Amino acid sequence: MPHFGWEPLLAAGAPGVRLRKGQTLFSQGQAVQHVYVVEQGRVRLMLLSAAGHEKHLAIVGTRGMVGECSAFLDGRHSMTAMASSDVLVRQIGRQQLRDAMERDPGCLRQVLWLANMKLRIIANQNLLLSQATAAQRVLHHLVQLADTYGQAVDGGTLIGVAFTHQEMANITGLSRVMVSNVLIALHEQGLIGKSKLHCVIRDMQALRRRAAGS
Repeated sequence: MPHFGWEPLLAAGAPGVRLRKGQTLFSQGQAVQHVYVVEQGRVRLMLLSAAGHEKHLAIVGTRGMVGECSAFLDGRHSMTAMASSDVLVRQIGRQQLRDAMERDPGCLRQVLWLANMKLRIIANQNLLLSQATAAQRVLHHLVQLADTYGQAVDGGTLIGVAFTHQEMANITGLSRVMVSNVLIALHEQGLIGKSKLHCVIRDMQALRRRAAGS
């Protein structure tokens, strides 16, 4: 993920909001008053069906923004944002974001980059759910996380945002046990490793080939 600088937005004052894991930042259908820059932790985005079933879409980590996709439409959030860990976000007014995007081309590029990345994630996820095997779903999301949050380290690429097996299960539409089995197999094959709470990709090219089914 690019090292975004949100200083033009934060300089005017952006109150901090702390959430415990599992707390909701905003809900689907709620009026958009603010957008949020993630300073610490990670936030997951999901849709709720009329029957109350959750459909998990993406995880947004440090330096990411949530709420911006609905700030320019009908003024209501199109998804729910929930803390996947203890979170600190900076609250920015909806109009404040619009003004900053008009003044600062850098801010505009960052918001567009994030919105397009989320669109790509959702499009790919829709394709995966309809066509890919369980292993391919996990592999694809590992590659996606590495491309977005990857940091070069000795022995591979460290995914800079932590995630649990349950979070990966939510995103892939699989059971936690199935996700754990896939990750254990990848570890035994030497394709991934662990560094404290983070996953390290040992062989990115092999992971990409496996995710593509080749």
